[in-house]
Amino acid sequence: MRKFFTILWLVWAGLWFVLVFLLIYIPLLLLFISPKTYRYAHYLRRFWGTTCCYLGFIIPKVTYESPLPKNQQFVFCSNHISYIDIVCCGSFLPGFNFFMGKAELAEIPLFGIWFRTLDIAVKRESIRGSYRAYEEAGEQMDSLGANLIIYPEGRIPHDAPKLKFPFKVGAFRLAIEKQVPIVPVTLPDNLDRFDLDNFKGSPGKMRMFVHTPIETQGLSLEDIPALQKKVYDVISSQLKSVGVI
Repeated sequence: MRKFFTILWLVWAGLWFVLVFLLIYIPLLLLFISPKTYRYAHYLRRFWGTTCCYLGFIIPKVTYESPLPKNQQFVFCSNHISYIDIVCCGSFLPGFNFFMGKAELAEIPLFGIWFRTLDIAVKRESIRGSYRAYEEAGEQMDSLGANLIIYPEGRIPHDAPKLKFPFKVGAFRLAIEKQVPIVPVTLPDNLDRFDLDNFKGSPGKMRMFVHTPIETQGLSLEDIPALQKKVYDVISSQLKSVGVI
């Protein structure tokens, strides 16, 4: 019986994600004609994700460890445990944001439009492709004034919600080069909300903990390992405190 209700809910939530996206698709195409209107495309993504979460009975709860300064760029670094993480971060992290994610995301029908325009697709198997993607991310931060959202584990770990460490270097290198703070983000519930590998999911809370920014002013590339460890410790500590790991 429980499996039946799980399937019913997955179909219900999935239909809303597709239907609402189709509703905004034509406006998105128009907004993606020029980078000058990418900001409004991001707001449409936020509308899409927020609407679908509530219609799917996924209730977000965002907790800020400290207020984030306004008019400040950030690199948001989040743990990665579910495909719904992208919807969660895109909808509920503050500001004008774009993602870096694996190149396969650009190939998803309809939804891949994000990673062919505003977001940056990374070919992780190619050193040159990865380097070029981080160059593009830096250029995008400069030209759009947007924040970067990245999952420094690189992919969903096989033993999620445990963190995969060491993290990928790119986000930390970029934050230091741009001298912008890194904001650790902890997502403890999303694997319970949607687990694609095991075809499981359920309605319920979707907590997001936005931690105090970690400054990079004055840091050099030699400080990357220490910066990685700081972010890891913050996220790991939060996951432990809520009993997830």
